[in-house]
This record gives sequence, C-alpha cells and structure tokens, in this order.
Amino acid sequence: MSTLGVDRLGEVVEQSASEIYVFAADDFRFILVNRGARENLGYSLAELSEMHPWDLKPEFSEEEFKAFVGPLLSAEVPRLSFETVHGRKDGSTYEVSVSLQLIQSQGEFVFFAAIRDISEFNSIRDRLERTSSRLDAILNNTRMAIFMMDEQQNCSFMNRAAEELTGYSFEEAVGRCLHGLIHHQYPDGSPFPIEECPIDRAFPERHQISGEDMFVHKDGHFYNVSYTASPMVDSSGSTVGTIVEAFNIDAVVAARDELAKSHRRLERSVRTFQQAEKIAKLGSWEFDVETQSLTFSDQAYKIMGLDQQRPMTLDDTLEFYSPHERERVEALYLESRRTGKNLDFTAEIVGRGGQRRQARIIAEFVENAKGGKSVMIGTVRDITEKLQAMLDLRYAASHDDLTGLLNRNAFEARAVERLKDAAAINCTFYAMLFDLTGFKFVNDTFGHQTGDKLLRRIAKQIEDAVPANAILARWGGDEFAVLSPLSMSEDEVQDFASNLLLTIEEAVDLGEGGVGVGATCGVAESTALASLDALIHKADLALYHGKAREPGTVHFYNSSMELPHVERRRAIETVTQALGEDRVQSGYQPIIQITDNRLIGFESLMRLKTADDTLIPASAVIPAIMDPILSRQISVRMFENVSRDLPSLMAAHGGVQYVSINATEADLISRDFVPRVFEALERHHINPAWVTLEITETMLMVGDNQNVKSVLDQLRSRGIRIALDDFGTGYSSLTHLRDFPIDRVKIDASFVRDICTSVMSKNIV
Repeated sequence: MSTLGVDRLGEVVEQSASEIYVFAADDFRFILVNRGARENLGYSLAELSEMHPWDLKPEFSEEEFKAFVGPLLSAEVPRLSFETVHGRKDGSTYEVSVSLQLIQSQGEFVFFAAIRDISEFNSIRDRLERTSSRLDAILNNTRMAIFMMDEQQNCSFMNRAAEELTGYSFEEAVGRCLHGLIHHQYPDGSPFPIEECPIDRAFPERHQISGEDMFVHKDGHFYNVSYTASPMVDSSGSTVGTIVEAFNIDAVVAARDELAKSHRRLERSVRTFQQAEKIAKLGSWEFDVETQSLTFSDQAYKIMGLDQQRPMTLDDTLEFYSPHERERVEALYLESRRTGKNLDFTAEIVGRGGQRRQARIIAEFVENAKGGKSVMIGTVRDITEKLQAMLDLRYAASHDDLTGLLNRNAFEARAVERLKDAAAINCTFYAMLFDLTGFKFVNDTFGHQTGDKLLRRIAKQIEDAVPANAILARWGGDEFAVLSPLSMSEDEVQDFASNLLLTIEEAVDLGEGGVGVGATCGVAESTALASLDALIHKADLALYHGKAREPGTVHFYNSSMELPHVERRRAIETVTQALGEDRVQSGYQPIIQITDNRLIGFESLMRLKTADDTLIPASAVIPAIMDPILSRQISVRMFENVSRDLPSLMAAHGGVQYVSINATEADLISRDFVPRVFEALERHHINPAWVTLEITETMLMVGDNQNVKSVLDQLRSRGIRIALDDFGTGYSSLTHLRDFPIDRVKIDASFVRDICTSVMSKNIV
C-alpha cells in the first residue's frame, strides 16, 4: 500500500470541511486521513498510519467492524450510512455521521469514508426532543382543553383534555372544521352559522376573544364552556391560525343558576316578611344621635306601654325595661353608638299596670341628610305569644300529651346522656320498664276516657314516687320507663320498684266505681360498654319474662332470658332458609278408619330437610311457625305440596278419600287465604272435597271471629271440609261446634290414649 499522504486524492480532500478517511480493503490500515480529521482526533499522520478504523470506534471490535462492512466488499450495497462515535487521542469522544463507500483508486479497492461531526447537532436535537417532551407533558397533563386551528379553521392540534372534553380523538378531529364538530348548533337544535361564531372571529380580527358558550359533545349532549380564542402569529407577523383554550363549567353554571334561584327566593321571602311585619303592626322608632331626639310610632308606644303624648329620650326608655334587664340593654345601646353596629336583642319590658312582655328590638344606623351615620332606625315587636308558642312546641315535642311525662324520644335523648355520665365516673344505673296488666279490661269495660283518666292518675303516682334525678317517661300505650339515679343500689331499686307496683295496684275511684290495675316490672343494669338499645332490650326481656311467669312482681335481667329469643331467631332462620332453598316438604300420616281398619286418608305434616338431608319435624321450629309472616309462607308452600302430591297419593292408595292440612291463625285472618287455596287446587286439578282443613279452637277465639267464620263458610261452601283439632284441651266449648261450620272433631290424644284403661276417658269420649 502507498504511504499516508495527500498525493492520491489531492489537495481538495485535504482541505475538505468533512473528515475524510481512506483505508485499505485488504488490511484495513489507513491510507489517507485529511487535516480536519487529524486535528479533531489529535493523532499525527505517523500514528494514524499504524491504526485501523476500529481503533477509532469504541463500539466496534475488529471482527464486528469487518462483519459490518462485509456487504460493501460483497457488493451487496453501494454505500453504508450510519452514526457512531469516534475516540480522540486524549480519550474524549464525539458523535459522527459516516458515509462509507468501496471505491477503486489506481487499480486498487479502498474504503472511502466521509465523516461529519454531529455532536453539536445531536445535542441540539436532544434539547429539542426534551423541550418537545416537556411541552407534550404540559399540554397533555393540563386540565385546560387546548385546540389549534389553521388558517381554514381546521383542527391541527388537540391535547388530551380537549379529547376528553369533546369526546373526539385527535385522529378523528384533525383536518376537520372545529366549529362543525363541536359548535355547529344551538341547544334547541337550530343551526349555529360559523359566521356568527365568536371563536372563529379571533383569526380574521387578530385579537383575543373570551366568553362562555355551549359545545356539542360527540355523543350529542350539550355542555357549558368558558373559552379564550387567540390568533397565532409567526415571526414575520403573519396570522397562521387560532389557539383555543376551554374548560367545562357545567358545575359553575349550575351553581350560578342555583344561586340566582336562591336569590330570587330570598327576595320573595324578604318581601313576604316585610308584608308580614306590616300585618303584624310592628312598632317603629327613630333616634338622632346628634339631637338626642327619639320618636315612636303609635304601635311602638302601644307595645312599650307608654303615653303617646310624653316626649322621650333614649335614657327615659330604660325605665320601661325590667330592672334586671336595664344594665344589659344600656350597654348594648352604648356599644352600638360607639361602633355603629346594628342592634338586635330580646328583653323583658314592663307596661302599664305592671304587665310583663317579651319584646324584640332591632335597629341599624342609616345616613342622615349630611351623609353621616348618626340616625338609628329601629323596630320593636311584642314576641310574648311567639316565645310561649315556641316553649309550648318544645314541650309538646318532648312530652306525652296525655300524662305530661317525657315521651320516648326525649327519654332516649336523656338516657344517652345518663350513659355518658355513668361512664365518666365509672358507675352504673338501672333501667325499669313497667307494664300495666288489666288496663285493656278497663278500656273495654269503662271506655277509653276512663282509661285515659286512669293512665293520668297512675302517671302522677309514679312521678310522685320516683327519686330525685330519676328519668321517667311514658314508654308506650300502657308502659312506663324509669332510669334510676346514678349509683342507686340493686336493693334500693328492688324496694322502689316493688313499692311502686303496690301503689299502682291500689284501686282508684274515677267516678265509675273502684278501678284498678296491676303492673309487672323488668329491670336491667347498665354496663360501661352497653348501648341504650341493649339496656332497654334487657329490661324488656326481663319484663317479658316476668309477665309470662310471675306477673305483678319485679324481675331483674339475667342472661338465661335470652335463650327463648335466641331459639326463636334460630328457628326463624332455619325455616326462612329452608323456604328459600325449597326444603320445606310434606310428610303424610295415615288416617285409619277403626271400624274396618281401612286407610281412608292422610294428614299432611310439615317436614324440613336440612342441607345434609336430615328431616326436622315441625315441633323443632314451633317459634317460626307461630310467626305470622312465616306461617303464611309455610301455608302457601304446604298447600302447593299437597296439591301436587294428592293425585299420586290417591292413585297409589285406592281407598284414600282426602288429605287434611293444618291452617294457622294468620291464614284465617288473611284477606287472600280463600282465593289462594282454590287457586292452588285448580292449578293442580284437585277436587276441593278431597281436602280437609284442620283448625284449633284458639283460632276461633281471635278478636275478629266473625271474619274467621266467614272464611270457613266460604271454604266449606265450595267443598272443603273443616275439622276441629285438639278438641278437649285449652278453651274447649260446645258453642264452637254450634257457631262454626265444623264437619269433624278430632279429640285430643290425651283422652284417646287411655280410652281402653281409663273409665273417665272412655266416658268423656
């Protein structure tokens, strides 16, 4: 190879602004490196003559570089253009753009590389990219919607907020007329010409325009916006488009509208109040600070109880206030005169004859003829009746109107405070519930007026008997509640409650002869963590327990009283879940005719199947069956089961004549029981004569027994037989057999069980 120099490509290459490198195609040694390259690299000709391209390019190894230029050697490509890094002699680097060719010079192939230092260009490009990224981040993260329009008012840019505001993506909006997209019609559907659009005037008129308007969302709904449209001017001063900033002000407009409505309502209220003041004949007065003159209207003289002919000063009026009010009223007047603040206070005034009234005085300073605030204009109003009405209303809201005792709401409010007081000093108190027994008899026998007299008398007896600091209320119709004072002992509560029961039991002469009732008391002690509801619940349980077991005495709560309620809740949960999961089934007990031992029917009995297919008899869930709501749901299910099963039972047992099914008290007093029964029978094509309805005597003794008789008559008239179950127990009466449509009597098993061994049972049967 020739030595490095400038003899091959000439002085033009040596003086080129670009860095020129020529290196051999066989051993890759540099043949020529021009002056610009040598100066930038810091190497001499002699040093470069011993170097190869990969010595200047840190990112390439020898093998990598030879592989990289392979396509030139194989003539696959005519040129390679790429960017890389050159390393200087001092260890620094700079970025370069390379154009590499394989050329023939003097019969030999050499690589010709034209290289341009792009360090500054890349630095500028990086700064521009960072600036552009920051600008994009600002535009896309601002909550302000930003649009740009070109000279034809077509969209040329939208940020993310603008996309969210309009519902259009930038791709959907670019190049399209922005007015046509979001501003083309009024809310009433009429077109909005672009010529009338203030936003579009910003471009031709070359000034900023701001305002409020309504845009149309992509989905068609209108929304309120606040906007600013500004012309975009380039460096030459030419207008090249419009930039629009907008944001949704629906909430602002709604708040503004509501504020306007409130203002209108307020204006109406003020006018109404002013008219009411006239109708109420408010007294007016005027006081001139400079002249100390005081003038009253006729109505003011009347309210204040003053002689209309008597001239008055402000100091004179003080003597007409109650003595205990004068110092306060004088201080208010002086403070108002010193500070110029308005007056508004209520005070007691003493009129002619010593009559005391409550008056409200309102006054404010207004400008006099000279422009100074030295005139006080005021009104005086007699509010005695209003205050009394408020006191009466407050009393009525917290007291029982019959007995005058606290009502339940007021009692609960004071009880909550009592709980807080007890917790603060770590002590307890007792809640007592008293329930009258025999009071219904008094109402039914002597009438409700006598009952009301008795309640008032008993309430007075209890009120006189309760200790100081106790809280007493009428809890319900014939129930009273008492909270003992703090730290009252259990023995003291026992003595108090017992004595109170004796007091209640004393006969009272109310003009109807001696009238008296008894009472039972349930007591529960508060605890630090107990709520009021929990405390009353315990007292109520104790009361319920006492009424069921030993009426007329005092019963303290203990945890064992919870058991029946827990069992009832569990039974209700069991049945409710079984109904929901279709696990309420019918079991069928054979009915045998004893004269010939022949099967003639079945009695349908409710059975519950548990989740693991265990059968539960009805006796295990009696509390749920006694529940009026659940009993109706069970009845519906049982009638459905029987109506579905009866055809197959009769087909399998030829002698079967009927199936009996038990009714509940809730059934017989239900308005829809009769149509519900026959709807189920008709749906399954069941002859009503195949069904016997079993009832108990207690069902015939409900208050509305005429309605029960009507229900039974309707059932029987359409073929259903009626059987009286458990006859001989409870309140058995032959009148039931006479007064109700009974077809069969089922004598209780307690009589039949011993019929062969007991002469008494045999004779009764």
